[in-house]
Amino acid sequence: MDELVKAIDTGNKLTLIIGKPGSGKSKIIHKYSENSGIPIVDFSKLTTGDHADIKKIMKDFLKNYRFDVLLLDNKKDFYRASNGTDLMELLKDLSEDVAVVATWNGFIEDGQLTHIVNGQEDIYPVDGSYKYIIV
Repeated sequence: MDELVKAIDTGNKLTLIIGKPGSGKSKIIHKYSENSGIPIVDFSKLTTGDHADIKKIMKDFLKNYRFDVLLLDNKKDFYRASNGTDLMELLKDLSEDVAVVATWNGFIEDGQLTHIVNGQEDIYPVDGSYKYIIV
């Protein structure tokens, strides 16, 4: 968790906690939540059903959000409601308004970030637009 605190304290706008299922991603973000008092956002309470405009929902949510950091874990409700919205694109967009910390089911290999969801792999370049912590 020290690495996460450092990433947030040094001004990173987007931090991904990357690991495979069972690696401890959720444990880290939950511990940070407990220590900081910042709640983890529950997508199921923000979405009203399938095919919601998740970008608009999240932007509207942030208008009244009172914390400097947005914590996102267990994003299965996001996938159900996203209607094909790219997760990385959404996270980068949100990080323009608030520092975002999100768990990321996947791995980094050969300069590529792989995200695994519902058995499908989405591949992104490893670049300087986000900080990552591998667990």
